[in-house]
Amino acid sequence: MKTDDGRLVVIAGASRSGKTAYTKKRTATESRLIAWDPEDQWAQLRGWRRVTTRAQLLDAVQGRGPMRVAYVAGGSLAPEFDFWAGCVMYAGRYVGPVACIAEELADVTTTAKAPGNWGVLVRRGLKRGISIYAISQRWSEADKTAVGNASEFVIFRQSSGDDVRYLARKTGVDEAAIAALQPLQFVRRDAYTGNTDPVQKLRF
Repeated sequence: MKTDDGRLVVIAGASRSGKTAYTKKRTATESRLIAWDPEDQWAQLRGWRRVTTRAQLLDAVQGRGPMRVAYVAGGSLAPEFDFWAGCVMYAGRYVGPVACIAEELADVTTTAKAPGNWGVLVRRGLKRGISIYAISQRWSEADKTAVGNASEFVIFRQSSGDDVRYLARKTGVDEAAIAALQPLQFVRRDAYTGNTDPVQKLRF
């Protein structure tokens, strides 16, 4: 059976290295987009709807038209993230094609298997046409399931040698190439083909 699969894009980089700006450009043409937005940054962008309660989020994801929804949760983040991931899976499975952005994953996952609804989303969401942009400053502290299921890796400047070595080992990108990245520079590797693009610089 042929399916219109989504993509899981794993994006790594130190603070202010260009991750969010890259994701903003990459998702510019997505018509239905749901963000996990613990830093309240996507919600500040023009055209985005800021939601802060579970009821608001669930109501928003049931809409069938174009949408850009940012969930700015309070309280304990891990259970709110689990609820967000469940809503994304629901929207993609029962409402219509959708893409999602998951920021700061090291804050809500661990190096173990992806938990709860997030695990379901990264393991089963792609075959339902859900594209996932998974972002973390330190993937060595975030879940291994997203890294293992990635369609592609986008790597920006890293903050430590440990992060460089971890990403080189997990992605197959040359360690020296990662270590040499400057602010706003990134390298992209297709996890399916193994092809690594030349280093690029983010343009605004």
